[in-house]
Amino acid sequence: MVAVKNRDAERFVKAPPAQIFLFLVHGADAGLARERALRLVEARVDDRRDPFQCAVMSGDAVAADPLSLLDEANTVPLFGGRRAILVEVGAKSPAPAVERLLAAPPRDCSVILTAGMLRRDAPLRRIVENAKQGAAIECYPDAEQDLHALIDAALHEAGLSVSPEARNLLQSALGEDRLMSRAELSKLLLYMHGKEKVEACDVEAIVAHASNIAAAQLALDAFSGEASAAGAELDHVVASGGDGSQLLAAALRYALALHRARLVADREGRLDAGVAALTRSGWGFGRRTMLERHLQSWSATKIEGLFDNLRAAQLRARANSAVAEMEAGRALLRIAAAAGRR
Repeated sequence: MVAVKNRDAERFVKAPPAQIFLFLVHGADAGLARERALRLVEARVDDRRDPFQCAVMSGDAVAADPLSLLDEANTVPLFGGRRAILVEVGAKSPAPAVERLLAAPPRDCSVILTAGMLRRDAPLRRIVENAKQGAAIECYPDAEQDLHALIDAALHEAGLSVSPEARNLLQSALGEDRLMSRAELSKLLLYMHGKEKVEACDVEAIVAHASNIAAAQLALDAFSGEASAAGAELDHVVASGGDGSQLLAAALRYALALHRARLVADREGRLDAGVAALTRSGWGFGRRTMLERHLQSWSATKIEGLFDNLRAAQLRARANSAVAEMEAGRALLRIAAAAGRR
């Protein structure tokens, strides 16, 4: 009976217990679940690309024919040796097939299932967690320290150093999905060929959603009361292909997130509860000090006073793209001015 928490998953996957043959890798980060599932396969077979050693089955096909998984798991390979079966769970639960498999465990065959978010009482999760030879492994999006380690490992392997601004930008852009994060880092490393240090402009030039990242930073500067920084960022974002509507959307998105976080902090009487709420909204990497300052200086009522102006500016920008940049500039200056009032 093994339920592996996300914080313990890396250590578990590196050396899975020999007595466990059934693994359920599940969670919100589909890329991380896929990565860990493949590592489990590699830990149990000599070559996961060899079809005689590793078979791939459809979860919906297994659900439609529960005996198919049992038959495949008990198939004796032509040349002997260990085998693994990788099953991606689809819309239908393969729980009946897993129950049959546990009733007649295979020899020298590991079964690895991947799934998205599963509730604690989901039949498949409950069956695997309660099985003596089963383990369910959580996969949630990378925390700040995990993403920090991922970036460090990639840059170290490529022999690159990174500026603090570029690191913060990278951490803001990555983290929602492990495989997507690796893909973006690979693009960046290819782009950096022949260079020695990653700068913020390099990240903005090649990493996906770079203009969104810059727009988010602009919103944060405005809420910090830094009008000159917001103005300089506005020019930079527009010159890089961003637009006023995008900037207004980022400002409104942060205002809503900050308002929710302020309410959480007020309700629980703890500033760190509000910071945690902002982090869960995607604004937290490398910005804790700034977020704390915003929660201290912006009351819920003060934030509410921004909503109507921001929404009205959005409507005007959408109706006439020629004035979008002007509307964004005015809105950001109003926010910076409000942030400066005590």
